[in-house]
Amino acid sequence: MAHTLIDVSHLTKDFRLERATPSSLFSRIRKVLWLRGQTRPLRALSDVTFQLEQGQSLGLIGDNGAGKSTLLRILSGIYRPTAGSCNVYGRLTPVLELGVGMHHDLSVRENVFLYGAMIGFRRPELVRLFDQIIAFAELEEFVEVKAKELSTGMRQRLTFSINAHLETDLILLDEILAVGDRSFREKCYGVFKERQREGKSLVLASHDLGAVEEVCDCCLLLERGQQRAFGPTAEVLAEYESNSQ
Repeated sequence: MAHTLIDVSHLTKDFRLERATPSSLFSRIRKVLWLRGQTRPLRALSDVTFQLEQGQSLGLIGDNGAGKSTLLRILSGIYRPTAGSCNVYGRLTPVLELGVGMHHDLSVRENVFLYGAMIGFRRPELVRLFDQIIAFAELEEFVEVKAKELSTGMRQRLTFSINAHLETDLILLDEILAVGDRSFREKCYGVFKERQREGKSLVLASHDLGAVEEVCDCCLLLERGQQRAFGPTAEVLAEYESNSQ
């Protein structure tokens, strides 16, 4: 029986942005002595409320600066809410910055075990899944090559592949479907759909409305941190597109 996987209630997130000052030595000294703490507020999210049931997948849409990435970072535990609550009931995998976490002086093989351990794999699991991870990333010919010799796209494919093989209840994705060519993106969609068939969920923040429509059951539209719409994907996408015209 399905249960609530994400419960967000009246979520608000504020940041304090430090004002820029000239970089002269005098200005730096004055900043330390007298202007410390001189900041301006930024409300990234305001009074956001929604629930996601187990097995559902959520699309986060909106223009740049709408608050999508901030919401993902709160869901993943990187940020804490300023007000309201955010509860995730299950094991999650945040895939927010592909390529981050790779040690450039280690080989692809070594990075699979290092990065995999960092995100929660046990070594026996990585040994068992190693060939699948490498094949999915299409790096069979580069297993012993140092990561710094790979292209950015290759490193991104590798980190995605490692994350994709971790068994979790929820995957958080931030604009990562642009990784690789069309065939690799199709493989990514295949992973998402297989997870959905297994009753798993994902949250996808993206400007690619076609991808959101393809893999998400419901959608949250944000505008400058405000929740504008939440509901079935087709309805929310239609509202977003009509307001964008």
